[in-house]
Amino acid sequence: MMLQAFNFPTISLHSMMKQKQRFANLAKFKASVYKILIATDVAARGLDIPTVQAVINHNTPGVPKIYIHRVGRTARAGRNGVSITLVTQYDIHLVHSIEEQTKMKLKEYPMEEKEVLKILTQVNVTRRECEIRLESTDFDEKKEINKRKQLILEGKDPDLEAKRKAELEKIRSQKKKFKQKIQESIQRQKHGQLKKKQTKHKKAELTA
Repeated sequence: MMLQAFNFPTISLHSMMKQKQRFANLAKFKASVYKILIATDVAARGLDIPTVQAVINHNTPGVPKIYIHRVGRTARAGRNGVSITLVTQYDIHLVHSIEEQTKMKLKEYPMEEKEVLKILTQVNVTRRECEIRLESTDFDEKKEINKRKQLILEGKDPDLEAKRKAELEKIRSQKKKFKQKIQESIQRQKHGQLKKKQTKHKKAELTA
């Protein structure tokens, strides 16, 4: 939605779409009717698109094999290709795992920060506008239905899985609170010890 708002010829591919629509979108991308395909990992493997020039990973894959499958969509049959991965400070360990698996050092892509800052405000405004538009649709509802269908296909009870998830979230929340209490207690102890040292130091100065 954001790329279309900026007049980029974009089409999408994800599990929320019907199979017929997926095939239609893929055919349009292969025929270069649309130059950009936004896809989830449903497009990471099993698709033969020989002329993909670049793959951009919007997030750093958590598993090196997924990265390999994604970037394998470009530079096929001896052709050249480029793969770019957007990385945050929290993804460094994932990058190291990818480098270890591929036996290659990923190179930093040169960027002009000034050029990025020029469009940052407009991009953020457009993003929020698209989020509002998305909230007005039944996309989230479809997503939930799709999840339930997937669980049923896997032989799982969706309601039971939801209950388990809620219990896990509750346990995580309790653990987080417990850790915070421990940290606060340690901080209070450190603060108390520091005050004692300062008091002793002052008494020593007065005695001197």
